[in-house]
Amino acid sequence: MQTKKDPITVDAFHYDCVSPDVEPQQNIQVSLVTISEEDPYLQEADLSAGNIYQIVTPFQVAPEKSGFAVSGQISQVVQLLDFFGEPSEIDQKDMMKLSRPLIEYIETLTYQVTAVALNRGVQLQFTAQANED
Repeated sequence: MQTKKDPITVDAFHYDCVSPDVEPQQNIQVSLVTISEEDPYLQEADLSAGNIYQIVTPFQVAPEKSGFAVSGQISQVVQLLDFFGEPSEIDQKDMMKLSRPLIEYIETLTYQVTAVALNRGVQLQFTAQANED
């Protein structure tokens, strides 16, 4: 699937020191949101090339026995070239490819923040799993 992508945006990123005994958590959601027709972004866009969406990725992660938790939201505006359907029509494999750069951003931010906060970078590695619908 051909795309035109805007830069990834960090809408929120929060780091907390927590007890090493805190319950491990890995909650990363990915959704494709249709941008409102009134949005100024669309006024300058060439919609004849394909639909424009925002990938929104809220997350909450507390690795096992790590002593920290991170949470926040990352997003990116993408235009799916030559695609004029609904978000639900996008293949699961294509959604994974579209969202992977955002997931990598979460991994990178976490590594960089833990390198400063803990004097050792913690490398997270998330693996996408398809929903069974």
